[in-house]
Amino acid sequence: MSEFLIEPFNQVHLDRLLTLVAAEGWTEYSHDPERTYRALTAPGSTTLVAVADGQVVGAIQVQSDGLIQAHVSMLLISPASRGMGLGSTLLRQGLERAGGLQLDVRTRTEGYYERLGASRSLGFRLTRESLGLGAAAAE
Repeated sequence: MSEFLIEPFNQVHLDRLLTLVAAEGWTEYSHDPERTYRALTAPGSTTLVAVADGQVVGAIQVQSDGLIQAHVSMLLISPASRGMGLGSTLLRQGLERAGGLQLDVRTRTEGYYERLGASRSLGFRLTRESLGLGAAAAE
């Protein structure tokens, strides 16, 4: 595999990115491609892709105020590209380009982030449904 090129996400990357998220079972991204594109390019969102041999092999979405706080909304690496340092590269590039002093991560893959030196913190997720708002409207 060739070197990874990290570049800003744009429309040309969408189909391959959707293939990656579908393989992970992330239906909230794969269900509506137009909504996914709008989410990944929304104000306050920095989305980067890793490209190797012309294929998207990783992606990160960071939402940030640009000065203090940033959090990872998505970090995705194709199975064939894992273990090569791409995840940590995307995390560094994501925070650097989005801005902020800290990068919060909510994940099910704790071991990966602990190996990077992350400290553990508790968190909760409230969904629209748990708050009695119903499903999000497609716009």
